[in-house]
Parts: sequence; structure tokens; C-alpha cells
Amino acid sequence: MNILLVNDDGIESSRLKLAEEVLKEFGAVTVVAPERQQSGKSTSITIDSVPFRKIHDNKYAIEGTPADCVSFGLFGLDLNPDIIVSGVNKGYNIGVDILYSGTVGAALQGNYFGKKTIAISGDFQGKEIVKRYLKQTIEYVFNENIPSFDYVININFPSDDFKAPKGVMITKPFFRRARLIPKIENNVFKHTKEFLEQVIPTDSDVYANLNGYISISKIKLNNSI
Repeated sequence: MNILLVNDDGIESSRLKLAEEVLKEFGAVTVVAPERQQSGKSTSITIDSVPFRKIHDNKYAIEGTPADCVSFGLFGLDLNPDIIVSGVNKGYNIGVDILYSGTVGAALQGNYFGKKTIAISGDFQGKEIVKRYLKQTIEYVFNENIPSFDYVININFPSDDFKAPKGVMITKPFFRRARLIPKIENNVFKHTKEFLEQVIPTDSDVYANLNGYISISKIKLNNSI
């Protein structure tokens, strides 16, 4: 199996290196990642030129976005991967964060160009559950033949507070409503997010995350299924 691995946290991310080590057990891995942090870039692309740095034959860093990483891998390097994996992201990509996520954005870019893709994310505060369960989760996804040309697979691991996942849930994204709490000082706008009270569907990615399950959602370019 030929695998293209990208991310949005940058080429030096320890979670990218973890993903590379695990994925090498499944096939040949080529890494293309941004030179620096590119979180929140969604599917944005660089208009004009994208400088890149060759680290070795199977690893490159580019001055671009996560979606640029996919484009460079497919068309700059002329790769033909069997699957594109994006992550592992530092922080969840569930609910409305899917819209902003560079991790999911890269996977959507790959799906647009006709590739099977997987986006993987985990707890911002820690990665112990990711380290312990990444390989078997990927095995589960492959064994169950979940990847498809028709949608992106979006995997989210629960918080390390749970010690171990309660299991795997096939979920749907739930766009939980929120309000922003602003703070303005010296012409600088900052904000935090506060979720509004809502009933959270028990088949949603948000429910799975809050209750200690590994969430696997299917995301289409035009809608979710």
C-alpha cells in the first residue's frame, strides 16, 4: 500500500512522526507537511508559488497549507497513493470544527482529486490514547473496508481522561451551537468559545467524544452521511 501522509500542525509535529511510524506497518509512506503551524486553514490553498524543502526522498516540507500539501504530493511529486492520511491532529475535529480544520481540509482536498482519505485527530492536552490505539483503529478501518472514494473518514480519539476508549462509534457530525466571548485590548480582538445548551444526539461525534468513544464519521464534500 502506498500512503501519502500530511498534516496541519507542521513538519516537526510529534504526532506526525507517530503517524508515520504506525503507517509504515501498513505500507510505503511519503510525508508532505507544512513548514509551520497551519491550523484553521480548512481547504484554503496558496495562490501562486509554493516553495518546498526536500528532507529526503520520502519527506518534504512546504511553505503552504494542508491542502497545498496534498496538491504537491499528487501533482508536484506525481504520487499515486492508495490512501491519503491527514494527522494526527493536536486537538479534536468534531462538530463545527470540521469546517475550519486544516486536517479535515487536506483530506477533503484529496477526496476531491479522487483519493480515499482519512483525517485523524485527538486530545489537545495529551496523546496517550492516540499512541496506544492508533494502530488498531487504523486496522479496524481497513479490515471493515470503511475508506471510500465517496467520502472522507474522520476519526477522533477521546480525551486521555478516559484512560482507554469505551469502543468505536460510527457517528454523524453534530454542529453544536456556540457563542464567542470577545476581549478587545489595544486594537487586538481575542475570544473564547462557550457552547449553548443543546440536546446532543447519541449518534453524533460530539456525543462519542464526551462519552469516551473513538468516533468515526463519514464526510462528503456536499453533505454528511
